[in-house]
Amino acid sequence: MEDKHLYRETQWDVSAEESRAHHGLVAIGFAVLAVLVIAFCIWTFGGHGGAAWEFEADDALPIMTVKVTGGNTVAAPGDYWYSRDEFVQLQLSGGSIPGEEIERVTFDASLKTLSVELKDQGDVPTTMDIALTEWRLEPPTGVAVSEVEHVKITYQDGSTNEIAKADGLAE
Repeated sequence: MEDKHLYRETQWDVSAEESRAHHGLVAIGFAVLAVLVIAFCIWTFGGHGGAAWEFEADDALPIMTVKVTGGNTVAAPGDYWYSRDEFVQLQLSGGSIPGEEIERVTFDASLKTLSVELKDQGDVPTTMDIALTEWRLEPPTGVAVSEVEHVKITYQDGSTNEIAKADGLAE
């Protein structure tokens, strides 16, 4: 009889430990879920500690220029940026079809870097021509355009590149 009683107590002890282990795993699962939700919110609503900027393509903006050897000024042939009074002008180079589109623009004040993420348009055919698209990037309230010292582009394939500042704008 005593052996049967001892067996039941042992069963109870094992079940209690399994229950505590299960509760511990559930608690860890909720903690991981909370961290993921917070990370998603930061990424979605202005990641990298910065506020999201407004952006729109603007065909009325002039193309950018750079100085070349010999002192001549020519049209900038690729991705460049230029600081204007109330906005940052961004020039993206790509095929005319489908064209480069912006997904998100954020600013990291500690690095003085404007981060531009391009939309992933999937595996679509592109044209071989080069089209320059001018974008107007407007800061949120409380951020001055003059604070921007660097612009970094994240391309569709996930690669990133800091792009050069243009020397001026075409007249």
